[in-house]
Amino acid sequence: MAYYCSDCPRKCSALRPDTVKGGGFCGCGDLISVAGVMAHKWEEPVLCGDTFTDNIFFYGCNLRCVYCQNYRISSPGLFPESKLKVYDDKAFGALLAELDTSPGKTIGLVTGDHFTRQIARAITPDVKAAITKPLVYNCSGYQSTEALRLLEGRIDIFMPDFKYIDSRLAAEYSHAADYPEAAKAFIAGAFEAVGPASIRPDGIMEKGLIIRHLILPGAPDNTLGVIDFINSNFRPGEIVFSLMSQYVPVNNTPAANFPKLARKVSGAEHRKAAAYLAACDNITEGFTQDVSSASGDFIPDFENL
Repeated sequence: MAYYCSDCPRKCSALRPDTVKGGGFCGCGDLISVAGVMAHKWEEPVLCGDTFTDNIFFYGCNLRCVYCQNYRISSPGLFPESKLKVYDDKAFGALLAELDTSPGKTIGLVTGDHFTRQIARAITPDVKAAITKPLVYNCSGYQSTEALRLLEGRIDIFMPDFKYIDSRLAAEYSHAADYPEAAKAFIAGAFEAVGPASIRPDGIMEKGLIIRHLILPGAPDNTLGVIDFINSNFRPGEIVFSLMSQYVPVNNTPAANFPKLARKVSGAEHRKAAAYLAACDNITEGFTQDVSSASGDFIPDFENL
């Protein structure tokens, strides 16, 4: 159904018609547009176990990260509309039910920040009751608390990025100077919604909050600031923290205009961040990616999903 959207922090108030394309920053309409669905084995071990997670990659985004590794599907106009999978609410609920029968351990909703309202509508009480696997809301962290409330009772695991503590960096790299405050509020609200992390005996997370942070080259203070915030706001075992080192420069993105982003994270930058994290008393559950993860091999081939 067509509506004027102010769901994310950008508050565009733009018309989102009952179509694929719409107005506003994300450029999406009210129909749910999906670039691909894939069995993804490279997510955190608490989501994949010995198999994988079934990830649904949404089309579009309410950020414009200049270094986005999924830029082919996040930037309007780059991904062929003919290859999109388009769902109304009922059909998307059916997709979740279908994925619930796969061997994967969890179901991931990847960067659906700009489809929060639609996802909430699709996951009706009956749909949620029929799904046996944890539903993972894998998002950018640039969300409003009003949108978050739409998802309460529908999502088992929130997995937001916490990209920036530095508003200047957020403005420069993602065109969102208000990102730090939005992410802090979303993280607090998500924790309130799902509570402390709960991990089954088989190692699979069944509910809780996973906070991700991608180390960016040349921005050590940003990473340490994010870690400080998490360490100061949670108690041991309450959340899972994932320190990611997989940044690689991607061709044909605006990152080419930013010299600091022209390289991978150095070994010294990785060691400093990992050591700082290890010294935190309140971050006791989580993962630290090895620098070898910085490879284009881990970026999905969206054109052939």
